[in-house]
Amino acid sequence: MNKINNNKAINNLALSSIKVNIKKYLVLIASVILTTLLFSSLFTVGGSMLKEVQLATMRQVGGSFHSGFKYLCQAEYDQIKDDPKLKDLTYRILVGISDDERLVKTRTEFCYYEAEDAKGSFCYPEAGKMPEAENEIVLSDLTLNALGTPLEVGSHLSIDMQVAGQTRTYDFVLSGYYRGDPISMAQMGLVSKAFQEKYAPTKQIPLPEVENNDYAGWISADFNFSNSLNLEGKTIALIQRCGLRDDMEYGINWAYAGNRIDPSMVVVCSILLLTFFAAGYLIIYNIFYLNIISDMQEYGLLKTIGTTGKQLKKVVLRRASLISAIGIPAGLILGVGVGAVLLPVISNEFSTVSFDKGQLHMNIWIVLGAALFSYITVLFSAGKPCRKAAKVSPIEALKFTEVRGKDGRPKKKMALVVLSLSLSIIVLVGAYAFITGFSMDDYIGDLVIADYSVQDATLDNPGIYDKETQGVNKQFMEEMKNQEGVEEIGNVYISYGSQEFEDETWEKLKENFFSSDLVGKKLESEFGSFEDFNLNDYLKQLDKSKSIGGNTYGMGEFAVKKLNVIETIDGSEEIDWDKFSTGNYALAVRFDYNHDNREYLNYFNPGDKVQIRSHNPQYAQVEEMELQGQTIAIESFEDAPTKEYEILAVVDIPYAMVLQMYGEFNCDLILPEDEFLSLNGDWSPMRTLIDVEGSKEEAFGAWLENYTTSVDAGLGYKSKESVVKEYRSFGKMIALVGAVVSAVLGLIGLLNFANTIITSILVRSRELAMLEAVGMTGKQQKQSLIKEGFVYFIWTAVVSTVLGTVLNCTLIKALVDGIAMFKWHFTLAPLAISLPLLCVLILVIPVVAYHNLSKKSVVDRLRIE
Repeated sequence: MNKINNNKAINNLALSSIKVNIKKYLVLIASVILTTLLFSSLFTVGGSMLKEVQLATMRQVGGSFHSGFKYLCQAEYDQIKDDPKLKDLTYRILVGISDDERLVKTRTEFCYYEAEDAKGSFCYPEAGKMPEAENEIVLSDLTLNALGTPLEVGSHLSIDMQVAGQTRTYDFVLSGYYRGDPISMAQMGLVSKAFQEKYAPTKQIPLPEVENNDYAGWISADFNFSNSLNLEGKTIALIQRCGLRDDMEYGINWAYAGNRIDPSMVVVCSILLLTFFAAGYLIIYNIFYLNIISDMQEYGLLKTIGTTGKQLKKVVLRRASLISAIGIPAGLILGVGVGAVLLPVISNEFSTVSFDKGQLHMNIWIVLGAALFSYITVLFSAGKPCRKAAKVSPIEALKFTEVRGKDGRPKKKMALVVLSLSLSIIVLVGAYAFITGFSMDDYIGDLVIADYSVQDATLDNPGIYDKETQGVNKQFMEEMKNQEGVEEIGNVYISYGSQEFEDETWEKLKENFFSSDLVGKKLESEFGSFEDFNLNDYLKQLDKSKSIGGNTYGMGEFAVKKLNVIETIDGSEEIDWDKFSTGNYALAVRFDYNHDNREYLNYFNPGDKVQIRSHNPQYAQVEEMELQGQTIAIESFEDAPTKEYEILAVVDIPYAMVLQMYGEFNCDLILPEDEFLSLNGDWSPMRTLIDVEGSKEEAFGAWLENYTTSVDAGLGYKSKESVVKEYRSFGKMIALVGAVVSAVLGLIGLLNFANTIITSILVRSRELAMLEAVGMTGKQQKQSLIKEGFVYFIWTAVVSTVLGTVLNCTLIKALVDGIAMFKWHFTLAPLAISLPLLCVLILVIPVVAYHNLSKKSVVDRLRIE
């Protein structure tokens, strides 16, 4: 049998119908444009935000490489440099760290970098060049600003640097500089190879053989594999393959999604994609269905002259492709434009990179992904109507009419329209409930404890591990008290490390706490990835030491008032300060296993007895311990006295007051300020909370800014006003994004309704012409069409109200309750806005559509259709 190439004929058939019925197909093109706009804006914003978050994470990690080794000697680096499974390999060598008072707020490390390593570590000079001469250096603009050095290549500067445990002043010439980022754990200073070899020569023997590790001269190797899947497994395999020591320290770049995927985010993103896909599918499917019904007699005529079902299928799909070829590019352009407008607003509210924020990270995959998603939606939407056209017989097609119910209305069409309209409105209800659930009180509740919070500048910096917990000195306290308008002051002290308990107390802790499944889950999540971890062995080790990680806080009355009281010994809702300040009581902080799911556990209950050990320096003893093959000196308070306290209450400490360092457990106890100082001796506060009279806040803020900048640069502060400004900005972002999303979804619903009415009138033009020919007036026909539309409105209102209520009280409530800054409340306000608008459109659209149709004579309409 000869195969006939009929592609040209099929193309002509597909195109001819579009040309003849251009108005009908313009509606379908508009729906494809709107659907593509939805997908492309979603892909653009989502893809760019994912890229930006990944880049921000890379900056926090310190590089874009997949993985890396620490503390390599030269021989160990030579073992891996020729490994065939490594795509890229480069290195840097640690030289020293800043020990300069000007850099106390801008931690800076100094290394020799290979050029490729500098590029992958975001510190390659953007102005100037890499250092070559011994006295040349590259620094970030943040470090240069802190040093007071102009951003000019060739500038001379001096830095106090600690190299191999010794601090001295080094003179440099600036050979280049780059833009630094505050979220990085440290700013990097790039020195020359000559400087590195002179002051921190490359280590030649492995770490276990070094008697005294001064940390200078070690090689840090950074490398990429062919892809980012299973990075830890590949890194371990590299260690084994190259014969490196088993205790080799390595780091995995957690910025790569392929290495760590949050299942909850996958579920949320999948639900969003399915919702948008369903909205696009319903609108396009509905119009395809109506268009194919209107063209059914055409398909019957084609079948009578020998066109096969397969060829008809090709005709319909070819029309879908032609419509996609017009609608998808237009939708992509509009969607990318919408994304470009929204992205800076969204990005500005997230702690991502501090420069180049909000820029489109466009790549071919984002564009292709949005286009493909839109095209798949069109194909799915056209699929079933296409099969219907292919299967119908010539006789059935020639006399085809829609299946109608007892009321004379097409049942399937009504169900599709109502479902599409309802979906858009229901999603609108959900989006509105989420947006309006944003609560200022809940958002800033844990962030705003007082008008001002003063602490060491390094305390809340996530990139600094050696926190200064006694940063608020007496000079500041005296000058601060002399400022006008200061109403209340609350000091927060801390002694951090661990809590040790006597036998009876430890047994109670085992009974109350360690017997819970939550403890096992916590330990498994923390250490389960280690091959040699055994839960029972770990618990036995804790039982042997009778100690658990935790801090002891000291707080003044003003600070204690800020605690969240869970339960007290007398059943009251507040801490009795007079009783607490006697020095016989302590407060216990509960174990927060999962804040979002409200999973908490008490270490101790009110009325229990605990012992707290003194950390007064007069009791400190120096002991030696082994760490990574090295002997280091530590302070021990093993012989310091302890005092027993009764637990007065179980509390939570707001985030803004705690030491923001966390271990597997934080068994924190709180003493009144005077008792803490009595137990531990002379101690400076970790934080000082200050409330200021409203009329004096501006003057006090100006004084505090000047003091922390000019008098004591080692201090930093947070103000209530700065957090409130952040809230306002975040609230604007939520409102803008919500408004745009709601508008797009609302347009989909309204366009679908308009499409349905207009297409229905076009499809029934012969029917309407025949009714007019036998005496039905135009006014009666308009009234009939309005009544038909009103039925759609009634059903849409019922379905939207019922399903919107169910959605609001279940899924939206669960989602909002899981986010601290949102508070759920029942609302159907979008229905009150969108349903009257629908009702108006029901009155207007049929009249306008019929008016345009009736411009043709009855004879012309009977002849054409």
